[in-house]
Amino acid sequence: MDAHGTAVNRRLLRTQPVEVTDTGHLIELLFDDGANDDVLLCAGHGGAVEPGTAELAVELATGIDRASCWVTLGYEADGSAFDSWHPPSTAIDPERYPLLAAIADRGFDTVCSIHGLADDEVIVGGAVDRDRKAAVAELLDDELSVPVRVATEGAYAGCHPGNFVNWLAGDGRGLQLELGPTARGDDAATVRGVVRTVLQELDR
Repeated sequence: MDAHGTAVNRRLLRTQPVEVTDTGHLIELLFDDGANDDVLLCAGHGGAVEPGTAELAVELATGIDRASCWVTLGYEADGSAFDSWHPPSTAIDPERYPLLAAIADRGFDTVCSIHGLADDEVIVGGAVDRDRKAAVAELLDDELSVPVRVATEGAYAGCHPGNFVNWLAGDGRGLQLELGPTARGDDAATVRGVVRTVLQELDR
């Protein structure tokens, strides 16, 4: 039973190679019970592509009773993982990622995608409504040592319906978090605590 008194299936961890080259590889990881449609954490550019993002997504999912997690992990021997394994979020397609395909039609109530950002700030985006993004940004801004802002347009807004964080959500409105180095490093534990609280509130 979970905290709501609902019977839950056991969540299992699965991995799947996506592509292997002479110098690197890309794998995907799914933490899921085969039926959950409440909360989904994602990191589509994990591993050495956007370091710390996949770890944060997994840690968040394992700390929430009714949560699944899908991430990718990309690595290159010469340090060029970003160049090799960073497709746009609108280009992440279930046909290429078998484990993503397993949950693509689930229609999750709440979806949160974790991304890395070069600038030392946090940007809250996604197709969720502006008021919700503002509320999330305010909570993060109160706790973090770096600036936090809301994006409704531009490269980091994450509002496009083709962005995987949005089409994975049942209502087409996912939450996207772009985290700079501090938010993925020194402040990672704080980010984890705030985001876990936000997701649990959204899932009520």
